[in-house]
Amino acid sequence: MASSTPVCSICDQNNITKPSMIWCFECDEGLCLECKGHHSLSKGTRKHTTVPTSEYQKLPCDIVKITQSCVKHNEKFNIYCKKHESLCCAICIVEKHLACRDFVKLADIIHNTKFANAFDEIEQSLAELTNNIQRIRNNRENNIKRLSKKRKQIKQDIEHTRITLNNHLDKIQAEILKKLNATEDTETKLIAKQLDLLKEVESELTEYRKNIQNIKQYATDLQKFISIKDLEKKVTRKDEFLMAVIETEKIKDLEMTYNANAAMQNVTNYIKNFGEIIIKTKPCDVILTRRKANQAQIMMPNISPKSVENIKVMLHKTINTMVNRTWGCCMLPDGRTAFADYLNKIVRIFKTDGSKDFDVSTATNPCDIAYNSEDKTLIVTSGQSDKQCITIIDIQNKQIKNEIPVDNKYYGLAVQDGKFICCAAGKGIHSINPNRNSRNDIVCDKIPKFCYVEAFGDMIFQTNNKLNSVICYDIQGSVQWSFKDESVLKGPIGISVDNDGNVYVVGKSSSNVVAISADGHQYKEILTANDGLLDPSSLHYNISSNQLLVANYEKNAMIFTFN
Repeated sequence: MASSTPVCSICDQNNITKPSMIWCFECDEGLCLECKGHHSLSKGTRKHTTVPTSEYQKLPCDIVKITQSCVKHNEKFNIYCKKHESLCCAICIVEKHLACRDFVKLADIIHNTKFANAFDEIEQSLAELTNNIQRIRNNRENNIKRLSKKRKQIKQDIEHTRITLNNHLDKIQAEILKKLNATEDTETKLIAKQLDLLKEVESELTEYRKNIQNIKQYATDLQKFISIKDLEKKVTRKDEFLMAVIETEKIKDLEMTYNANAAMQNVTNYIKNFGEIIIKTKPCDVILTRRKANQAQIMMPNISPKSVENIKVMLHKTINTMVNRTWGCCMLPDGRTAFADYLNKIVRIFKTDGSKDFDVSTATNPCDIAYNSEDKTLIVTSGQSDKQCITIIDIQNKQIKNEIPVDNKYYGLAVQDGKFICCAAGKGIHSINPNRNSRNDIVCDKIPKFCYVEAFGDMIFQTNNKLNSVICYDIQGSVQWSFKDESVLKGPIGISVDNDGNVYVVGKSSSNVVAISADGHQYKEILTANDGLLDPSSLHYNISSNQLLVANYEKNAMIFTFN
């Protein structure tokens, strides 16, 4: 707000300190009650706008700093430059605005400004911004909650994995121990059977030895002879039995070993962690409500359109584009030309002498093409290609800088203030902000394929090849005028606008170029088939050189100079 109560400027010059009661904006000073009377009666100041000082003090400080005169030149502001949106005094125009064309008398613009509507729009926009901020805040807060919830879920997953792993290890440990015990038991029983058999044989041998002692003491010689023969046979059989046991590998030393699973042995080497914690990003689902761009702009006084009757052009140069299907062209500020080779998926750039400079291959069939002065790139739409995107080409490095995925089939294209204004088949006209990755729907209409667009100031011009018409919209998407005359213009495709707001449209079916006045009331056919136009598809007006580039659908293009 304004500072403490100012003193009366007139009294202050007489070294008298009196509080001011009113404030004169044009004099930019406060006045006491006595001086107020003189001020209101004086011929030079009686029409000045004044307000009570108490009300003046309610104004924000930045508003109070706005003066009626140019601080630099001490001249009163009397002109408004629409191009730079700045107040100008006479000296400002000479020093900084000689190249500007769009001037309005400051008194006229103030008189024609609808302040109530403008402030209402701004207040609604501010309310909308506040709501959008709240939406974003809610989104961020919900994101924090989702992260916390996900952390708990991941923690549970990790703990569950550990439990599952423990259970699995316990299970396979129990299985291997069971198998260990079973193996030992089986082999022990086998050896025990062998021991029982050997014990039985050993018992028989002991019995034989006992019998030999008795035979030696008490048997007759005949009995001794017979028993020796019998014992020899028995001993031989037992010896053969033992040899058979050894030779048939029924008796072998058993060694129990353990071959550990290699994966288990190297588990500490192969498994360094439970997993990774990864943050994935994706576009947030916040839907911002947006009033149509620049709705709160001040209404400017109407400027009478210049007549198109005096427009004349002459051929300056013909370029062999080497393109069979040209749907878009443009001239760069340095005079070079660019063409979209739809069939071969190439953007071709030619030097000022008409020779080829370089080619850039694209992933899509390039449709329309426009120059973006903000970063010196070429912007290319993809038309009805399978892959839908807007391609950005770095002219200096001669390569693709970026591809912006889109979910519409964009044909015609215009670039204004870094934003891409595109014709979407079946949808209408969209404004895309590549920096914010946002889209604003300017016109909602089921327009056909191959509709083209151009922007000039706060106006947007669109061709409709099915209706053979040209439509002018304001920035809010309201129709300002429409042009249709099938005796003059058929199959309008490419469109461009000159410095005066005159609209140039190429008629593909009528093989001509028609100039339409800024208000849509006048028109003139400025180029025909006699000038080399054969199935023309696109054109572009170069503001820098005041030239018009017209491209035929096949083979060549022409540059025309305005007389």
